[in-house]
Amino acid sequence: MKYAFMLLLLAVTIGVCGQSKSITRFRSDFKETSNMFFYSSTLKMLNAENSPELADIIKDIEEIRVLNYSKATVSVSTKDIAALKKSLTDEEYQVIMMINEKGNVVNLYNREKKGKTIGFVAVIENHESLVLVDLIGSIDVKKFMALKEKIDLRKGNAT
Repeated sequence: MKYAFMLLLLAVTIGVCGQSKSITRFRSDFKETSNMFFYSSTLKMLNAENSPELADIIKDIEEIRVLNYSKATVSVSTKDIAALKKSLTDEEYQVIMMINEKGNVVNLYNREKKGKTIGFVAVIENHESLVLVDLIGSIDVKKFMALKEKIDLRKGNAT
């Protein structure tokens, strides 16, 4: 029993180390309005059509946390969001994309260890809300874009 408990404790500790410490600290300072957590098993269940392309994309994802903040109910300032972004870069996350479209500002970060991506963070904000997406694991962006293109083509053919 003691051995099983130690293994469980080790597994939990390893999982926690993968999460962004900056996001965890931000959550402790600001309680999100709503949240969603997707674990690898949940993501596999979402692949209802058993698409091999989707299965290949999600196979290296351990967890995705989606944290929603309503600026009307949670007093998150522009200064707080800027501090979060700085904290992410201090945590060795690299900015890989910044988009400003239709009032939404998206900052996408990734973190690598020994040349392998181990996490992504997206900070999405507009006047009404802030959304943080913290992904543990990795996604092959080329495969993701190929699948997106394939889906877009199907939609184009369907209309």
